[in-house]
Formats: sequence, structure tokens, C-alpha cells
Amino acid sequence: MSPAPAQRYLYSGHTVGAAAHFHRLDDLENLNYAIPTLGASVLPVTGGLSRGHASNYAFHVDEPRHRTLLSVRRIDSSASGREFADRYETEIEADIESIHLVEKLHIDAVKLHVLSTLHKGQKEPAVSTKGNRIEGMRLGRVAVKVVFDDELLKSCGTKEKLKTFYETQTPEYLSEHGFRFRTDPNTGKLAEPHGHYVCSLVRSIELDGPEEDKQAMTVEGYTIRWKGFGRLILGEVVVKGSNRQVTLVRLAMGSNAGGSGSVGCGQSNGQVGTN
Repeated sequence: MSPAPAQRYLYSGHTVGAAAHFHRLDDLENLNYAIPTLGASVLPVTGGLSRGHASNYAFHVDEPRHRTLLSVRRIDSSASGREFADRYETEIEADIESIHLVEKLHIDAVKLHVLSTLHKGQKEPAVSTKGNRIEGMRLGRVAVKVVFDDELLKSCGTKEKLKTFYETQTPEYLSEHGFRFRTDPNTGKLAEPHGHYVCSLVRSIELDGPEEDKQAMTVEGYTIRWKGFGRLILGEVVVKGSNRQVTLVRLAMGSNAGGSGSVGCGQSNGQVGTN
């Protein structure tokens, strides 16, 4: 009888500081301005440590007029995978300082951190964090205060764990926090678009600035809709199986600049395989 094959852990994780892609500027359509991924770290399947760095970066265009689509002072990121006697850990982290997009959106600092731990002999990972933050966000002359609830990350270890968390909450919790799950709180069931669950770490968003400027902005759950810019989706977590994707700032841009982008984005997963 052949011996059972030895087990090994298959690491999976990456971190991206910032990225953007523009397909329209003013009246020019079908553009392909792809800003290179900045501060990217990617883990090999064997684990280890990957680090990314970018500093004093700016992406300028001259057509249809001169402008800076993205600039950032500094990005540092890491993705690490390590084995201990009793567990496997996958950790992703990003620290972004002073980032500007299309000369309208500015953020002083974005900090991402997720630690996934799988204890040997167990099937479900535990997720924790040292904290995630968006600081000094300004939409033109309007300051944005974003408050995160990082406790929710603990329930994002697996799709089933998040489902159980949501469906065992009180009606009062669902009424207050249903907007964070893209789900009608009256159903009591977590919505499952395209086979995955979506939630947000955002507890609240506050706008502070001139009333005439705020008139162009609406807060819809964990999304800010800004006329003349597009949508900013904040603190989003997508969970499928035991994989979780966290994006602190996701951009769906429209108006005079059309495209997509992200700031502070990472994914972590992993599974036991055989040698």
C-alpha cells in the first residue's frame, strides 16, 4: 500500500497600490491610456515575500489637453506567505501616500492590511487586520470622512462564513447595516450576484465643504456619486469560496474622464495541496 502523499500549502495573494485605465477624455473616445500597476506585490505558490514600491510618479497626457491623470508621492506594498508549526499565514499590506486622480480627487493616505491564517487540521481560515484607513480624502473642495468597521473582515474567511454571519443578525442590525451588503434587508438572505458575496467595511461616509459643491455629490450606501467625475466605491470586499478581494477605493469614472481605477487593493487565498 502506497503511503499517503505529503501535504503542502498552495499560497495565493497579491497587493496593488494603485492602477487606472482611461478609455475617454473629454470628447475623445476609444482611448487606451493604461497607467502601469503601481506598487504591486505577488506571492508565488510556494510563499515567501514579495514587495512593491513606487515614488514620485506622475502620468501626464497632452491630448485632448494637458493634464495629469494620476500622481502619487509614495506606495509601499507587500505580500507574504509563511508556515509555522501549527498554521499557515498569508498577509497583504499597502501604504499609499498623497495620491491624485484627474486633478479632482486627492487622498492623503490609504492603508490596507489583511492577515489570513489557516491552522493545520482545519478547513476554514481566520481573517484579521491591523486596520484599514482612508485619510484626507478630498473631492475638489469637499472633504470626505470615511469610517471603517474592520470587525466585518473576521467574517470574510469564507463565503459560507459571511453568509452565516449575515443571516444570523438581528432585524435591527440588518436595517442599519443592510446597505453594506448590497442586499434587501427585508429578505433575511444575503444576495449572491454571479456566485459571490459583496460587502463593505464602510460604516459611514460624511461630506464637509461648500454646499454648492456638495450639491453635485450623493452618498449611496458605501458609494459616492460625484457629478463630473463618476462613482467612488469604498471599502469593498468580494468573497467567493475561501478567496477574498479587498479594494479600499474603486473608481468607476465618467463625465469628462471615462475609465476605471483602484487604490489599495489586495487578494488573499490559499489551500492545502499535495506534493
